[in-house]
Amino acid sequence: MSSPIDTLREYTEHVYGRVNSSLTGISEQELSWRPCETCNSLDWTLRHMARISVVLLPQVVEGTTTGRWDDDYESRPHTLDELIRDLNEGRDRVHIGLRGMAAEALEEEIPLWGGLHRRKEGLYMLIGEMAHHGGQVAYIRGAYSRTHR
Repeated sequence: MSSPIDTLREYTEHVYGRVNSSLTGISEQELSWRPCETCNSLDWTLRHMARISVVLLPQVVEGTTTGRWDDDYESRPHTLDELIRDLNEGRDRVHIGLRGMAAEALEEEIPLWGGLHRRKEGLYMLIGEMAHHGGQVAYIRGAYSRTHR
């Protein structure tokens, strides 16, 4: 029977696998295109996902959060290669961290969102964000391909 950590690690690998498969072959035009005037572009969505992956998720896994997300990740532009590198670096850090984590660590309270919350709440929310935004990437890429035939 799988432990909660094994299940979480397997789900995380699944989410990152789907995200990575949706990133194959993105063009520069596609990266900046938005389906509507008020919609996010792939660039914005990928910057947000890379920040979650390389900054926020590892902090929650490691329990090194300060209770707020105080980083400067989004203050400078990133190339597509940098974004993909950061997504993968974050994935690797999360996988290593989860591999070495005891199941009890999921119940530990760490500073999150202005208070103390169980580590698993942060992990569930952020891995869910990765899945959610991965779906947005797939949607934007599908809409782009249908309108740019």
